[in-house]
Amino acid sequence: MPAKPHADLQSWQAMLYLSDDEVRRRLAPGGEVRHDVSYEGLEHLTEIYNPSVFPGRVYVRDGAVQLVYIPSGAALENVSMDDLEAQLGGEGVPLRSRAGKVFGHYVHADKGVAYSANEEEVAFIEVFPPRSHDAYLADIYREPGPFIR
Repeated sequence: MPAKPHADLQSWQAMLYLSDDEVRRRLAPGGEVRHDVSYEGLEHLTEIYNPSVFPGRVYVRDGAVQLVYIPSGAALENVSMDDLEAQLGGEGVPLRSRAGKVFGHYVHADKGVAYSANEEEVAFIEVFPPRSHDAYLADIYREPGPFIR
């Protein structure tokens, strides 16, 4: 029986340890580079995205990777909440998710991973340098506004 696909957290986390120059060398040729963008609470970032080479958006500032965002799509197609919990040692601290009312946002700040998911799908994964939960709340997370139908 083939191994069940799972989230490639190790390779996504490896992006955190590349310099800004190395990320650009790997992703920018043929990719999209946007300057002075924000990601939730992180501001003044450069976003580098080349889905033909890497499934996520890499956000850099001051020469260092600040966050890797893996959106829904092929990279998360067969990834489950159970898979993430198994890799991360249990459920993270639950918060509200901007992905919608039916999703929770689960934070493993000390491991540098947060994800929005429900029992059926993973909406997105954030990978960032490990920090305290309070620092994640202050630096990255923004409470989603009300969901209106």
